[in-house]
Amino acid sequence: MIMPIRRLFTVIDSHTNGHPTRTVTAGIPPLRGQTVREQRDDFRDNHDGLRTLLLHEPRGHAAMPAAVPVPSRQADQGLFFIFSYYYADMCGHATIGYIASLAAMGALPESFEQNGMTIETPAGVIHVTGAFEAGRLTSVALRNVPSYVLSTDVAIQVEGLGTVTCDVAYSGLTYALVDADQVDLPFDIAQASLWCRAGMAIKAAMNATGAHPKVDSVLFHRPVQGGARHLVILANNKFDRSPCGTGTSARLAQLHARGALATGTPYRAENLLGVPFEGKVVELTQDKDGRPAIIPEVRGMAHITAFSTLVLEADDPLPAGFLPG
Repeated sequence: MIMPIRRLFTVIDSHTNGHPTRTVTAGIPPLRGQTVREQRDDFRDNHDGLRTLLLHEPRGHAAMPAAVPVPSRQADQGLFFIFSYYYADMCGHATIGYIASLAAMGALPESFEQNGMTIETPAGVIHVTGAFEAGRLTSVALRNVPSYVLSTDVAIQVEGLGTVTCDVAYSGLTYALVDADQVDLPFDIAQASLWCRAGMAIKAAMNATGAHPKVDSVLFHRPVQGGARHLVILANNKFDRSPCGTGTSARLAQLHARGALATGTPYRAENLLGVPFEGKVVELTQDKDGRPAIIPEVRGMAHITAFSTLVLEADDPLPAGFLPG
C-alpha cells in the first residue's frame, strides 16, 4: 500500500532550558528575497499554511516555535523564526537550538570551534560561538543585535492590577520589563497561567494607549543571587520556558542604562525551573539613530529531543492544523 503524501519535512526538535525549538532541515520551498527579512516576508505572505502545519496541533502545540535556515548574502547563514501565533524578528533560545541541532548533525562549519559564525536574522546580523569539551558542544554564546532602553518608569493603569511601573527596552523584540513584586502571585511554574493573564493585561494596557513603544512581550523579573529569575509572557496562555535570550538582552540593556551592571559583569538569568542563561554586556555601541546601546551576550545550551519526519497525507482533513484558544 502506498501512502499518498502531499508534503514532507525533516526537522530536529530541541529544548533550550525547557523551551522548544523545531529546526526545519528540509521541506521549505525556495523563498524570494535578497535579505533574510525579505525571505521571511515571502514565507509569511505566500506560505503561511506551512507555519501552522509545522507548529499547530497535531504536529506541534501552542508554545512551539521553529527556526528556518535560509541563504544569506550578508552572513555565514540566514535564519528566521516562526511561532504558532506570529513571526518574530529575533529569537535567542531558538538560535541556540539551531546551533545545537547543527552540532547534532555534524553540520557545524569546520571553523566554528575557532571562529563561530555570523547569522543574518530579520533583526540584523548576530554572532554565535560555542564552547567544546572533547569535541562536544557544551554551550552556545550569542552576541545579539544592539539593545537599548526606549522608556523608563512608565506608569500605567492595568485592569485587575492597578498601577504598574515598567521600563521598555528593545533587543530584537520590544519588552516591557516589570518587577514581579508588583503582582501578588507566587513566582513559580505552578502559577504560570495566572502570570500569563497578568502579563497580557500589562501588554494590552501598554499597547492601547499608543503613547509608548509597542510591546511584543512582558518580562517579569525577581532578584536571585547574581541576577534575576525571569518569566516572559509571549501571548495568551503562552510563556517562554527559558529565561529568554532576547528578554535577557533587554534586561542587560536596562540594568546597564540604570548603572546597575558594568560592562563584562556576569548576570544570571534563571527560568522558573531555576535553569540559567549567563549574560553580560560585552560592548557599548549605538543604534542606527545614534541612541546609546549595548551589545549583549547570552550563553546557554539546547538539548536534542527528536529527529523527525513530518508528513501531510493527501487526504488529511486538517492540512493547516489547529490551535485551541
